Amino acid sequence: MKKIKICVGSLNPVKIKAVELAYHKFFDNYKIYKIKADSNVLDQPIGLKMILKGAYNRAKNALLKLKYEKKDNSEIYGIGIEAGLVKISLANTNYMDFQFCVIMDEKEKISIGSGIAFEYPQFVIDKIISEKDTEIGVIMGKLANNVNLKSEIGAIGFLSKNIIKRKDILFQAIICALLPRINEDLYLRNKNNI
Repeated sequence: MKKIKICVGSLNPVKIKAVELAYHKFFDNYKIYKIKADSNVLDQPIGLKMILKGAYNRAKNALLKLKYEKKDNSEIYGIGIEAGLVKISLANTNYMDFQFCVIMDEKEKISIGSGIAFEYPQFVIDKIISEKDTEIGVIMGKLANNVNLKSEIGAIGFLSKNIIKRKDILFQAIICALLPRINEDLYLRNKNNI
């Protein structure tokens, strides 16, 4: 089996750990790298389009690092993870937080996955909407009295009383992005093969 090299477009330890946990479920011969990759979107993305653009940009920047340094025939992948608010009319606050993962291979073919979504308290959403340069991680860090919250259990950890941690929902997003890659034969089938 070829060696797999994965570069995560983030230095956030929670994102790195979630990638490690997800890849460990399916692969043996892999190595994880990380870079600080700019998402080229707002620090607090709002809207599905912006979240996906941020994840895509992070994955592409991460892949470019591996392409630039490639010295063998390893399979290389860039991974971008981005969280943000998506307008959901049934939600009490009209917004839910989603985490998306984009995995990009050397040919720049992507696969996408998301984790569970959840709501924030109304006053948090109001602050984000009124102060465009404010990031939810900062607000929630202040509420939790933990400036490192987003690099640890995350807002979901704080809100769920530590039942669900940020690592858990990122893990789900990464697994979902891996589905077409670990089931290539199924995803390449056409309707006549059923």
